[in-house]
Amino acid sequence: MNINMDQLIRLRHWLHAHPEVSRQEVETANHMRCFLEEHAKPDSIIPLGGAGFAAIYEGYSSGKTVLIRCELDALPIHEINDDLAYRSLYDGVGHKCGHDGHMTILAGLALSLADRPRQGRVVLLFQPDEETGSGARLCCGHKNFEPIQPDYVFALHNLPGFAAGDVICKAGTFASEVKYVAVTMSGKEAHSAQPETGSSPSIALAELTLKARDIQAKFDHPDAYALIVPVYNQMGVQASGICPAQGEVHFTLRSAQGPAVEKMWQELTACAADLAETHGLDINFEIREEFSATSNGQLGFDMIRQATQMTGHSFTCLDRPFRWGEDFGEFTKLYEGAMFGLGAGETRPDLHNPDYDFPDEILKDGIAVFAAIIEIATTQS
Repeated sequence: MNINMDQLIRLRHWLHAHPEVSRQEVETANHMRCFLEEHAKPDSIIPLGGAGFAAIYEGYSSGKTVLIRCELDALPIHEINDDLAYRSLYDGVGHKCGHDGHMTILAGLALSLADRPRQGRVVLLFQPDEETGSGARLCCGHKNFEPIQPDYVFALHNLPGFAAGDVICKAGTFASEVKYVAVTMSGKEAHSAQPETGSSPSIALAELTLKARDIQAKFDHPDAYALIVPVYNQMGVQASGICPAQGEVHFTLRSAQGPAVEKMWQELTACAADLAETHGLDINFEIREEFSATSNGQLGFDMIRQATQMTGHSFTCLDRPFRWGEDFGEFTKLYEGAMFGLGAGETRPDLHNPDYDFPDEILKDGIAVFAAIIEIATTQS
């Protein structure tokens, strides 16, 4: 592959300096479209809702359609890498999950496809809103996605803690099912000297937070971990004389097994409803985000392993799924395929840390593995 890596690194640094959070990735998407139009013009670009789009590269002969996905969005995390010449220009927003690197890998892949695949059709999907779990559903359900209908779908995620350039994968569940929920309780204000004259959610929400640990313990075991983690709470006003009338607590529930997440949610809601009744409170439940488990098909897993053999990359087969969620599971529910991890370095800061920066040296590894997967998948009989 004749790819200008300096050009790609400049692209990655621009993306890193101009991050946009979920559902706001307009500038990012426009920049990527312009890059493709100028340097690796697709046969067509298809809008897919929000800022998302797909770039289509038709092969010289018929064959399978292979979709490769990357993500457009950054995180609401303030970057502390003050030594970077290309640090985020926007306070409170940063590419702390490495999606800038994922986009750049697909840009490099596009450069390798500029002369068109030998066979089949390649779809490069630039997906919005991965971090809140709705981007993949938005793209899959969009009317413009119907004519794409891929035979195979693939994606990667960079993984700190693994040797740079190594490929990490497993068949079956690769990333967890996740549900992000909010529980709101409402009562009546009272003077804090006379709390009995009102109904405050303070004790009920505290008890619910503690009860969540007991519910988690019922489902958490070595073969299938389960987590219920309180991630946000808010109650009352900063005034010493007011016993609050309203409060809320948010949780993430996650497990490698989707039924476990649903059962934990059922138990949590039942417990919350009982507590609200005991304390004379109104209650409301809201599911804010949902990530289906990303389940890798055996054939997709085998293609990834074969690609690493073709490219000479080290391959690690995991024995258990990752605890984080990834909305690529919406694709693997519908199509054959798989997601793999790409090692980002054993000592690199973890994902979602404020000092994380995607390593430029693994761009070529991601491009090479994806190119091999495309060669394998488009020629399947």
